Amino acid sequence: MLVTRPRFDAARTAEKLAALGHEALIDPVIEIEPLPFDAAVSGVSALVFTSANAVRVAAAQGTLKQVPVFAVGERTAEVAGESGFAIAGVAAGDVSSLGELIAAKLPPGQQALHLAGEDRAGDLPNFLSRNGIVVETRIIYRARASENLRPETVGALKAGRIGAVLHYSERSAANFVRLVEKAALSEFARKTRHYCISPAAASPLASLGAQVTAATAPSEAALLDLLER
Repeated sequence: MLVTRPRFDAARTAEKLAALGHEALIDPVIEIEPLPFDAAVSGVSALVFTSANAVRVAAAQGTLKQVPVFAVGERTAEVAGESGFAIAGVAAGDVSSLGELIAAKLPPGQQALHLAGEDRAGDLPNFLSRNGIVVETRIIYRARASENLRPETVGALKAGRIGAVLHYSERSAANFVRLVEKAALSEFARKTRHYCISPAAASPLASLGAQVTAATAPSEAALLDLLER
């Protein structure tokens, strides 16, 4: 199984795949680059995380851990808990359910701080503003696209040793396609199966003409369930 997510999460995924009897080849097509940011939380009633990557970057700032956290999904909440944050609520894995959760939990007039990456899905501030909740977004990391596939990945694709590729975001899937085309490997990538965490993550793969399956829920558990079918 080729795992294309950033290294820290990919290592955990590799452990889960091993438990299922699969061997993992890790090739992060997106790397996480922390950015300087203002960690002041005066007047902030809650932190909002829409990715585990943001949690890891924010965890270096101890003052942030004084504020309760709303997480977009179980994985983000798990990382936040392990990092010492107090969890106020966990959504169903998408921005819409996160907005509904925060609106139900925070009274109007409260302020939330969304710590996020440069690329974000949905419009959380607009949704919550309609419910009287002010959201400030601070960009704390960027996802940097890799420029080439690893030689091990190129060799494994050419040899037909990769049974499936796991995709965790629309952007990483798009970069995978770009790197495959750059390396003239589209024919080989077309012959393997592609499993995606969501329909959005699956969309960039249409140009490959490969067999693509999207999980029924935006979670790694749902994604890995596809491997057993």
